[in-house]
Amino acid sequence: MEQVTARAPKSNKEAVITVDLGANLDDAVTKFGKEVVFSNFKRTVVITIQAGMRRLLEAGKSAEDIQKAYANYRPGVAMERTVDVEALITQKFASMTADEKAAFIKRLKEEASGK
Repeated sequence: MEQVTARAPKSNKEAVITVDLGANLDDAVTKFGKEVVFSNFKRTVVITIQAGMRRLLEAGKSAEDIQKAYANYRPGVAMERTVDVEALITQKFASMTADEKAAFIKRLKEEASGK
């Protein structure tokens, strides 16, 4: 038996129910059938992959780069995260005020000159 909790923030309500999803894979297949178990597995994996793809797209990766990153993908195994520091800095810089940009550039110049 599995406890499932849901919250509805707009109405500030919460409910907890108990459902029988099966004790393991074989039990779930017996209760719901292979097609249901597989379609739910597949849907969950696709959502996980899409989240990873969004992170890579936001880091400036191309579709080809993303395809390579997922060449050996295995559900449940954490993938190495890559961070495009330059893209992050550029994105942050774009959201700064003129004064913040000037101060940031000053700090960069000081850092570059070893001060």
